[in-house]
Amino acid sequence: MAFITHCWKKTRLLERQVGSNLRAWLCALLLLPLGGLQAHAQTSVDWQDFKLERTENVLFLSANLVFEVPKVLEDAMYKGVSLYFVTQADVMRDRWYFYDKVVAHVERNSRLSYMPLTRRWRVTTSPEPFTASGTGVTMGQTFETLDEALSSIQHVSQWRLANLSDLDTEAKNYIEFKFRLDLAQLPRPLQIGAATQNDWNLSFSKSVRLNLESAR
Repeated sequence: MAFITHCWKKTRLLERQVGSNLRAWLCALLLLPLGGLQAHAQTSVDWQDFKLERTENVLFLSANLVFEVPKVLEDAMYKGVSLYFVTQADVMRDRWYFYDKVVAHVERNSRLSYMPLTRRWRVTTSPEPFTASGTGVTMGQTFETLDEALSSIQHVSQWRLANLSDLDTEAKNYIEFKFRLDLAQLPRPLQIGAATQNDWNLSFSKSVRLNLESAR
């Protein structure tokens, strides 16, 4: 009887320690096997208005990625799970004797969350991962619908990549653009199950050769 009472007290204590967020994460975990039981096609992306442009001595990139969020991810957000997206671009220089050199790197982290009290969606952006200590300056916006919130993450307008004067016109340069759902910023319980699910492995990339002569 003493053993049962002791276990019951420990169970009640554990229940108090498990916050609402963790319960939401565990609920989202229940969605993962459902996605694995069905055959899902790879999420496709429509690259719209992907272009490089210059203003005086600065190289900019603009793009619009159009894709749909898999139903499993949408259900998880309704259960309180925030999704983290990383948009990054690298200016690369070809090197025959070693790995290609990263001339410039820019990155944008976006957190997409659903707010059940207001039934709105919130997007917060940061130059660093949200799980890192001290994310620096962050900006947040609220939207009425998921499509509007997602559109703000998918759209890149005149993103400053590098100064043209810092690039070698004699070398071969290219732009490596990547967009992905960052599983490393998800809660630890979700990371384990999400890594094996196709719907959670959301990533796109595009490589474009840079013609510096025409860009100047």
